[in-house]
Amino acid sequence: MSERNPADNIGRDDFLTLRALGRLHGTLRTRHGLSLLDYLTLGFLAEAEGGSAPVAELKAFLGESGDRVSYLLRGMQGMGLVDRRRRDSDRRNVRVTLTPAGRGRFADVERTANSIVRTRPVAEPSTPCHVASPPDDVR
Repeated sequence: MSERNPADNIGRDDFLTLRALGRLHGTLRTRHGLSLLDYLTLGFLAEAEGGSAPVAELKAFLGESGDRVSYLLRGMQGMGLVDRRRRDSDRRNVRVTLTPAGRGRFADVERTANSIVRTRPVAEPSTPCHVASPPDDVR
């Protein structure tokens, strides 16, 4: 059996993007004990009004299942980064809020992520968008 290069099945830019995201995930795990999804969650909440949002909005943003988001938030709540509360008016509706510790941790993680993205661009586009040829059926 021969070794296959994963880049054979996807475009080079896509492969470089996936490799950079993997590197970012590994660095966030090593330096901060957080996953890429943890980082995205903290960033989503940091940008939300009042640092708070319904779990349903976070779930839609992450594109993950409700079970996966609940698992993720349990871990982050255990680290003191977020707080989850059920609304009194509708016990099914859960709101997640970034804690002061979560805001501080996000600032640290954001600096790390920015330094990685700046030093290792995700991918150089092979053809600038403004130079790309129109599809054959448009000509």
